[in-house]
Amino acid sequence: MRILQVARQFYPKIGGIESCVLNLSRGLVARGHDVEVVTLDRDLRTRRLLDGRAEIQSIPVKRISYFGPRRYPIAPSWLRFVDDFDVIHIHGIDFFIDSAALGKALRVHRKPIVVTTHGGIFHTAAWLPVKKLYWRHVLRRSLASANAVIAVSDRDASLFSSIVPPHKLATIPNGIDPVFSQVRDSRVRGRIVSVGRVSTAKAIDQIIQLLANLAGEFQDLELVIAGPDENGASDSLRRQAAAHGMKAIVRIVGELSPFELARLVASASLFISAAPHEGFGITTAEALSAGVPVLVTPTGIHEQIVQPRVNGWFWSGHPDADATATLRQALLLPDARLDEMQIAARKSAAPFDWNLITERYERVLESAYRTSVG
Repeated sequence: MRILQVARQFYPKIGGIESCVLNLSRGLVARGHDVEVVTLDRDLRTRRLLDGRAEIQSIPVKRISYFGPRRYPIAPSWLRFVDDFDVIHIHGIDFFIDSAALGKALRVHRKPIVVTTHGGIFHTAAWLPVKKLYWRHVLRRSLASANAVIAVSDRDASLFSSIVPPHKLATIPNGIDPVFSQVRDSRVRGRIVSVGRVSTAKAIDQIIQLLANLAGEFQDLELVIAGPDENGASDSLRRQAAAHGMKAIVRIVGELSPFELARLVASASLFISAAPHEGFGITTAEALSAGVPVLVTPTGIHEQIVQPRVNGWFWSGHPDADATATLRQALLLPDARLDEMQIAARKSAAPFDWNLITERYERVLESAYRTSVG
């Protein structure tokens, strides 16, 4: 098959969707398919022009201009590429699925459409009335034109089941970049790592407050925060850490390459997330793949893969007495117990091997293609 992967952002931008598109594309190429990516030519947050390389790891990339808000960038020029492909695979919920559906209705193209939801649009409560109107009156119609809709978690599937019929809806989790299972770094006692966008939506301030509750009890305590900064959130977090006397304890290292990130995560005694909403939770799955126990909120894929006191713990995302007690318990575990949890963590991440995930995607894409030609 000739498959066009469509995503708002792609490498050199680093994130969950970007990683999914790259690893899935590589897997499909290895299985004999022709795959290309069409994406926007600028960083949606900074408007900075992205590297215009024609290929990323041998995957051809087409970059297009856009206008409009970063939450709904408008880029109709992508439709000029669809005639060269057998299947269109759209990643995320945005202008691309709406324009693909409209193009199909207007007979601009007749290509089969597969959509991967990547958590949908309700990541935060911002613009909630507008989102609900879009969900009920626009997205429902757009997804009616799709041959298949792929949710990335059971929670995601439950959400989309309100507007997608069961025969079109499948659940396929994101795969994990193999670098996380391959890297080996010595564990640093007391090191806690948080990975993801540095933004208010990720509630990292709650993590700092939680650690402040225990900073006086553990001399080796360290929090390393990795990920791209959004709207200067790092400065606010540094001020918060300083106000709690934790300036030397909290490090914000910014955006790292996949290999650097994997090494950092593998060195941690604990991975932590306070995010109230995750479409999937790829950074948690990556930490488990690296053999690191996790302390996370019950969102996204977390409830499917985290087993309390086996490979991690849950918390509410609020630095209350229960969360403080749980973190204390995690920090006091002996190395022998952490070694056991390391084995359990890696085992729980095994189903997210990209070879297995690619095979499942391939079946959906081939079904969509067969339906369109037969």
